Amino acid sequence: MNTRAPDQSAPRGRRKRRQSQSPGAGSWWARVIAPPRGSARRRVITVLETVVATLLAVGICWAFSPHDPLLTAVGFGWIWIVPIVIALRYGSIAGAFSGLILLASWYALYPGGDPSGLGSIAHTAGEPSSARPLPVSFFFGGFVFTLLCGQFGDIWITRLRQGRIANDYLAERLSILTRNQFMLRLSHERLEQDLLGRPATLRDSLSRLRKIVLTQEPTDVRRGAQSFLEAASQACQLESASLYAWREGKVHGEAAASIGAPSELDADDPLLREALESGTLVHIESTAQQQAAQSRYIACVPLIDAEKAPVGLLVVERMPFLALTRDNLQFLLVLCNYYADGVQHAEVTRATLQAFPACPYDFALDFARLVHLYRDTHVGSSIVALVFDTSESSATWHEHVLRTRRALDVQWPLQDERHRVILTLMPLSGEGAVDGYLLRIEENLRAQFGVDFESARVAVHSMMISGDEPVAALRGLLERCHAGR
Repeated sequence: MNTRAPDQSAPRGRRKRRQSQSPGAGSWWARVIAPPRGSARRRVITVLETVVATLLAVGICWAFSPHDPLLTAVGFGWIWIVPIVIALRYGSIAGAFSGLILLASWYALYPGGDPSGLGSIAHTAGEPSSARPLPVSFFFGGFVFTLLCGQFGDIWITRLRQGRIANDYLAERLSILTRNQFMLRLSHERLEQDLLGRPATLRDSLSRLRKIVLTQEPTDVRRGAQSFLEAASQACQLESASLYAWREGKVHGEAAASIGAPSELDADDPLLREALESGTLVHIESTAQQQAAQSRYIACVPLIDAEKAPVGLLVVERMPFLALTRDNLQFLLVLCNYYADGVQHAEVTRATLQAFPACPYDFALDFARLVHLYRDTHVGSSIVALVFDTSESSATWHEHVLRTRRALDVQWPLQDERHRVILTLMPLSGEGAVDGYLLRIEENLRAQFGVDFESARVAVHSMMISGDEPVAALRGLLERCHAGR
């Protein structure tokens, strides 16, 4: 396979563009007059340009004035324009070097010159002399102006280099921020699409399912199945799915509810057979590749209630590829278990209602569901008990707490001769959620009545729902609260 070598010209091209956009490099004339400095090659080119430019200027002047190629007798040192430009372009060192070339040119082009200036003195005394004195003022003034301009050039070359380095850094940072902003925009668009396709959270979905199952007949999966499937498809992005009743070890071939194009149940599908045998969710990634290739289903979810009795079977034929994730499938399993418990709510709540006849039906039903949820998915829930006394002020606080419950919480108020107790069942809430709930209640009491738990003599008890002997654990909580049945 042919592999293509990375293009090394792209980084160089970006670097050149950044340099062309840096301070002091805004036009082609600026790049010609004051090019950037840097590498050793650039320094060699600077030396060559200094030598060539100075000698070229001397040669041009010599062509027009062979007897005075440095133009020392014209009244103005025009030849010093070259060292001054070089000093502005490359700095004071390059300008001084160009001036030294001019000084060497004077010795080379003015034979018989007298560097000491004695020839002029002898000529003044009347003695014949052919020696030309060294024009000290010419060279001294030229070097002074060259060094002054070179100092100016050094300062601004340094500033331009610093500005160019800062500009390169800011360009890199801008490139990184641009890429991050682009990725953030894509992520935001993806999040919007997910929220449009799946606007419901787990709490919202369970609250919706609670209303569905409480309005249907016990042990009947067909009534309310369409509403459940619509809620599940909205929460888990199901495009085509069907729900079948499962009674007496047999799945009925006629769908109780369907989303998308309805189709007949394929009893010989390998994914379906594995789901029926295992009694748990099975999807295409959990089976062998050969079997998954032969299956027309993406996922099969048996609906099993808290008593381990089969209620129905949900088969998913089509869903978005990005929705086929572990979290989404676990979400679907939680919804199916919750609905299955609701279908069998008469059987599920029997043990709790027999142990606690005064327990509200909603509390017993959700308690049984959450026990089943913890056994299957280890998603924890909690029960918080607040114990008040029987005074008039405690009655007011008691009623206030009853009115401030969360939407998904279920409360069980108890009262005897000495205590008023509020049991709050908090689904999907761990220790942190319990602490936040107690803090919110205490802050609310302090804001409304100016009391906290200690001054109001409110006892606080809590327990985590577990799968081992849940009824005994609930009885132990009531005993700690000194509440009767």
